[in-house]
Amino acid sequence: MSHCMHYLAFIFLIILNASCASVPKNTHSISERIATGPGAEDVLIDTISCKYPRLLVSCADRRSKDSILSGDIYAIDLEKDSLTSYPLIRTNEPDSLFFHPHGFDLVRQKGNVYLFVVSHDDKKGKHYVYKYEVHATSLKFVAAYQNSIMNSPNTVVALKNGGFYASIDQGKRGNKTALFFKAKTGSIVFCNEQGGWARVADKLAYPNGLYITSKERYLYTATTRQHTVFKYNIKADGNLINREKVTKLVGGDNIRLGENKELLIPAHPKIFKFVGHSNDSTKVSPSIVYSLNTTNGTTEVVYANDGRQISAPSTSVSYKGYLYIGQVFQPYILRVKRNKKAAKQ
Repeated sequence: MSHCMHYLAFIFLIILNASCASVPKNTHSISERIATGPGAEDVLIDTISCKYPRLLVSCADRRSKDSILSGDIYAIDLEKDSLTSYPLIRTNEPDSLFFHPHGFDLVRQKGNVYLFVVSHDDKKGKHYVYKYEVHATSLKFVAAYQNSIMNSPNTVVALKNGGFYASIDQGKRGNKTALFFKAKTGSIVFCNEQGGWARVADKLAYPNGLYITSKERYLYTATTRQHTVFKYNIKADGNLINREKVTKLVGGDNIRLGENKELLIPAHPKIFKFVGHSNDSTKVSPSIVYSLNTTNGTTEVVYANDGRQISAPSTSVSYKGYLYIGQVFQPYILRVKRNKKAAKQ
């Protein structure tokens, strides 16, 4: 082997070791799968758009190279004994609209309930946030938002009085070199829904999940490759200031508020295994779900698995003592009984 090859191998090992975190022992021996569309990537609890609480699930085939394949938003009624999912009917969409959903958010604005959805049209190299009015069995298209600074959006969070934030995970979409080397090319952008756009945070290594506190004073983001959860103050004009490190958290993905007022954040502790799973469903990627106490910054492991129950976890929500866990690629979400005692980190 040449000196150059030895050097490259050495660098690869450094990256590999730096990219990995230890995985706790499996926490749950019993679990249930709820079938959905492929790539059940984002999940949220909807208690405001219809009579009974339900889960909404953002699904799209993220392995397929077929640009014709679109996705769907699925619903799961939480009060029914038999948990099954069904796609919501989408109406009022322009004929040219291509729906390939990623992260999403639910919000009430001026008495109506809206779903904001990140959607990718990779064939055209354009990425959107779509806005839908939410009904019991359908989603009515309202608006599409697109701008050149939103080149690789991951998820979205919306404000009650209008406007939204989107996490931009990379400077160049799909850049695996930047992913492996933890390049700080990611950002957060703000759109006021009236045509105004701004980049309001930058120098982030793969910003992923976003969460806004109930009074809309603070925004949290999990950075998958910076291994940190950050907190920003939200200004009245939408700008973000006073970035603060909340905690170290390796491989964090989406953020949801849990039943105990903590933040639930799934994580990818082995980035190379995650990439392997993205190419081959038979290769598993370990799963962790953390509970973050925002008062003191402490984290606990509320779910962990070697990847055989669920791989590449992306979102977790909690309801009546159960955790519901989504994933990036496979066609189901996982339900597990939440353990009373979590493992402190």
